[in-house]
Amino acid sequence: MKNIGIYSNADKDKDFAGTAAVIGALGAIRLTRDGVGVFMDISQECAVRDTLGEDAVRDVVFLPECEMTRTIDVMIVLGGDGTLLKAARRCSPAGIPLLGINLGRVGYMAELEINELHMLGRLIDGNYNVESRMMLDAAIPGKSGMFALNDAVLGAESVFRMVDIELCCDGKIVNHYRCDGLIVSTPTGSTAYSLSAGGPVIDPCMDAIAVTPVCAHSLSAAPIVFSASSVLEVRNLSKRSPEMYLSLDGSEMFRVGYGESVRITKSPLSCGFVRLKDGGFYEVLRRKMAESI
Repeated sequence: MKNIGIYSNADKDKDFAGTAAVIGALGAIRLTRDGVGVFMDISQECAVRDTLGEDAVRDVVFLPECEMTRTIDVMIVLGGDGTLLKAARRCSPAGIPLLGINLGRVGYMAELEINELHMLGRLIDGNYNVESRMMLDAAIPGKSGMFALNDAVLGAESVFRMVDIELCCDGKIVNHYRCDGLIVSTPTGSTAYSLSAGGPVIDPCMDAIAVTPVCAHSLSAAPIVFSASSVLEVRNLSKRSPEMYLSLDGSEMFRVGYGESVRITKSPLSCGFVRLKDGGFYEVLRRKMAESI
């Protein structure tokens, strides 16, 4: 890796202390390696310069997002899983892998803690693997090409209303649900909202789609795991609450009217995660589960 981007969540990275630590670690590495560039988004330039001072960022190049994604080889992301999801939306279309440094609570997707920055030398030396994670494509009437790394969630505008939903797979009806919502998740998203709603944990290297109802008014509404080649359609049948909403990775929201459907498939995009350690997913899962108790 030669050109490295840094994306920091200012709400998690108080006073940009994490950013300063990463810049310092990369600066020390640059003393023994040639041609290592460090880049940040120009939208963060004023805040970073004012907080850290000119000397701390003298070797950082600030670029507009579109130019930065054409320049860097990897994006170092400081924050929690939510920050990594935001970074994935920026970097996945450009094929840029992410290296997460956890500043949040759980951090399933992060590779390093802030006290492990000495391992960044492996990144520069090419001593790492890139783990590819599948993503979802979502389409609603009048809008397509939307994507998510974790999940697509459908529910009512108000948390106090249930929705009536029909789920179809490859044109065949799977089930009708009266519930608070429906979570359609990737293997990466299986340890997020879906897990909290009773969904299965799926190995992130698998290609599969999990559908988990939220508080279904039924004794038989179990989560279902579909093949990644499946074409799923979720139809809004809620007459009493005609407006349903689609949320992608907890950020973008789209209205789904009565009788309208959301079409969900495996995306042609994927998100790469840089792995510097040998532990693997299950070690992380076991450790993070213990930490979250």
